[in-house]
Amino acid sequence: MTPSRRRISGHLLTGLTWFLVVVHLVPIAWMVYCGVKDNQEILSGKVLPGRRQNDVVFLRETPAGFLAGTADGGVTLFGNDLRRERHLELGTFATSFWLDAQAGTLWVLSSNRGLQLVDVGKLALKHTYGVDAIAEAYGKEWATLWVNEVAGSGLGRWGDSLYLSYQIKGYPGVTAFSPATGKFRPMGGFSSRQAGMVRQLARPGSDSNPNGSDAAITVLTNQGIFRHSLQPGMPDKALRAGKLPAVPERICALDERRLLMSADSRAFIYDVVADTVLAWLDRKPGSGIITAFASSPGRLWLGDSRGATAMPDLFPAPVAARFVPGGGEGNIPAAPTLEFSPRFPRVAGRDGDITSHRITAILPLPNGGALLGGPNGTLSLLDADGKPVAEAAAPLSSVYLHWRNYVDLWRNIDFGLYLKNSFIVCIGVMLVAMVLASMGGYALARFNFPGKNLFGYSVLATQMVPGIMLLLPLYLMFINFSRATGLVVKGSYSGLILTYAAYFVPFSIWILRGFFASLPKELEEAALVDGCGPLQAFFRIIIPSALPGIIATGVYVFLSAWDELMFAWVLTDEKTYTIPVGIRLFVGNFQNRYDLMMAAATVSTIPVMILFFLMQRHIVSGLTAGAVKE
Repeated sequence: MTPSRRRISGHLLTGLTWFLVVVHLVPIAWMVYCGVKDNQEILSGKVLPGRRQNDVVFLRETPAGFLAGTADGGVTLFGNDLRRERHLELGTFATSFWLDAQAGTLWVLSSNRGLQLVDVGKLALKHTYGVDAIAEAYGKEWATLWVNEVAGSGLGRWGDSLYLSYQIKGYPGVTAFSPATGKFRPMGGFSSRQAGMVRQLARPGSDSNPNGSDAAITVLTNQGIFRHSLQPGMPDKALRAGKLPAVPERICALDERRLLMSADSRAFIYDVVADTVLAWLDRKPGSGIITAFASSPGRLWLGDSRGATAMPDLFPAPVAARFVPGGGEGNIPAAPTLEFSPRFPRVAGRDGDITSHRITAILPLPNGGALLGGPNGTLSLLDADGKPVAEAAAPLSSVYLHWRNYVDLWRNIDFGLYLKNSFIVCIGVMLVAMVLASMGGYALARFNFPGKNLFGYSVLATQMVPGIMLLLPLYLMFINFSRATGLVVKGSYSGLILTYAAYFVPFSIWILRGFFASLPKELEEAALVDGCGPLQAFFRIIIPSALPGIIATGVYVFLSAWDELMFAWVLTDEKTYTIPVGIRLFVGNFQNRYDLMMAAATVSTIPVMILFFLMQRHIVSGLTAGAVKE
């Protein structure tokens, strides 16, 4: 071969080598990348990381203008003409707000940062009470939140306490917080275990209606409505979903006895004292699902996908007490109903429903107009006739990588237990297999005995039997052994270690046979001449000489046991689950959380990579030594 051809062949081999490296690294890199993505982004096939959802969920009027809060924890101060003045980005999820106008502070509740206090004047974060502080109020009853699973949060205040809750299954009811002491405590009289997942908190005097004064908290759950009295001695009241005309999705407390509720595209006023519907609120046909509520003196506001509807409040509290369904003095002539059509601005870099009229927050104004909040932080100011006056948008949220996936992985799924179990099982299998395989491989390489070849080929033939053929016999053997002896083998470390050892030892014997056969016999003969016995020569001379091959085989056994799922799935229980079983549980048990699966796969790959790089020199030398023929 000419020098030019050798150079071309060398370049081709180098290029092929790098191509294979890239082919192997791309899936690993994609796995690591998906471990910090949102689950919905993975399911929808989005390649680039997305931004936090920043729909407007909070609007308040201040002496300086308007204060807007978005679902991503963005707090923006606008002037009266909607000119943006200041902005604070908290980077939160499932966010709700409560403004203490007298103190000039804003309380922010989120699923990833807990309860935060913001100075409205400086628009700066003052203090954070983390989710861990909330969990301490419940001890072992509740540990922490799945951030990406929280659909929303509720926050309100009465007296000296704040009341908060998260919309997620398993949250233990409603939590009270004392700003004076900085302590959380469970609110009595309510339990999510009995009532179901909390969806929303509402009471007059809260975000739903700043002018009310009711001393009760209305809790909307997926099983109905619960009104918890905050006055000592007053009874609680429960309205099961079956007794309501429809299962409500959104709720607004109008006064001491009236609730404004929506179910899909319909809204109705419900009297909790009389247990009856006072009125169904008909809107413009085709308006879609109701997405926002608000109330002002004499008016009710409904927001949907086509804008906002302002209608008269036909049944104020004094009239509602005398109202008789179907007739009576509660039937007040209807006042005009106004349609408010916002003009939301276009937001660069965002698509989807930017130009739609979907309303996510409503702030009625004293002049009869309203400030409407929409998707992507957009705002639209309308006059009393429903005509747009000004428009604005809060800053876009930053691109977010979901590092919280790794927090959820360790705190909510107990991935540390799976990791510990895998280490115990794999290290145990590796030690047992290397001890037995070293002796068996040395015997096949050095000693002649009747049936040697038959034994060697029989050992190798065991690898031709599919593992699934052994699964049922092993399972029955474990059960019968436990019944006969009283010793629990299934679900124990020892049972899985012995199973793996029986499966990996035969092939390990055959591998180590080649390593021992490649060692010169003169080494043993010299050791025997120097006074060593056969066992001393084996442990002092042969084992150190064959150590690279033993390490290479041990790494092979460790990696094979680390990735094994079939036997571990059947022969373990919740206390001895290994990593493959734990990752398999993510499908179904944890609502197909592919983001957590990728994060778990990344974490489970790290020990393997560390082991490989630490043992790389021994693995290469061992493979080279094992390549020598007899």
